[in-house]
Amino acid sequence: MTGRGWWWRGMGPEVCLLAFFSISVWGWSIGSAAEGEEVFSSVKVSWLPEEPKQGEVLRLWVNAPEGVVVERGEMLSRPLHFSSSPDRSGLWDALLGIDMRQDPGEYEVSICLGKAEDPATRNLTAPIRILPQTFGEERLTLPDSKVHLSEEDLERVRKEKVQISSLWPADTPERLWEGPFLLPVEGRQGSPFGLRRWINGEPRSAHSGMDIKAPEGRPVQAANNGRVVLVGDFFFAGRAVFVDHGQGVYTMYFHLSQIDVKEGQEVAKGEVLGLVGMTGRASGPHLHWGVRLGGARVDPASLVERTQGGL
Repeated sequence: MTGRGWWWRGMGPEVCLLAFFSISVWGWSIGSAAEGEEVFSSVKVSWLPEEPKQGEVLRLWVNAPEGVVVERGEMLSRPLHFSSSPDRSGLWDALLGIDMRQDPGEYEVSICLGKAEDPATRNLTAPIRILPQTFGEERLTLPDSKVHLSEEDLERVRKEKVQISSLWPADTPERLWEGPFLLPVEGRQGSPFGLRRWINGEPRSAHSGMDIKAPEGRPVQAANNGRVVLVGDFFFAGRAVFVDHGQGVYTMYFHLSQIDVKEGQEVAKGEVLGLVGMTGRASGPHLHWGVRLGGARVDPASLVERTQGGL
């Protein structure tokens, strides 16, 4: 594991409010010394990538001595759900999504630490710089009926947007996913994440997923363990499946020709969710694979990369 790391530079019995202390050194919170606080002296935090870009997944690790627990964390006003390693004592990790339109700049990550049988918690902070990402452009030609919508279609699209958007705040605290996320289907890369799209010469919103070109009928697999939270036939997405993997991670699978799972169903990594198709607004058979992490629109390829190698 490489990347920037920070050692705990101070500690105090203050209650953790996930906010900044008034005095800090090298980004770490400082408090008055107290009896027993030496246990925090070897706490270290590291993250990858060192300077994440817009649309990337950030992974953080906390390496703490025995008896220290990571209570919670926060960055960009989004919660960080830390889980401990089942194989390595004292190692904790969490994922954070950097939205594709997040303003570049320096932000603080805040992490709350505690000890067993001690009601007080300790807060530490560190600066993380987010860099701009360069996204390309794509020009598509589609039937006019798929571009200029009727009032009836517009109303349908509005209702579907509300229905889908209601998923992201439902933050399942436990981690359902395990190990690396997988590409859900074999195929050639189509439109990559973040493309600014022009349809029939008119600007449209950026592409918030990745497209994988594959023959119609090819099986589409769950990228990781999770729970199916929504299935349906949508105007733009066509037949689609949404999976909650816990801790704010959602994956979505669009344009399916067939759906083989139900809402509420538990799915295992690699389990077939449906088949590649071209339903909804699609110019050919492919899978649109999208990821939301804490509500942030992130590149699925970044999720795959960040979850390689376990903890």
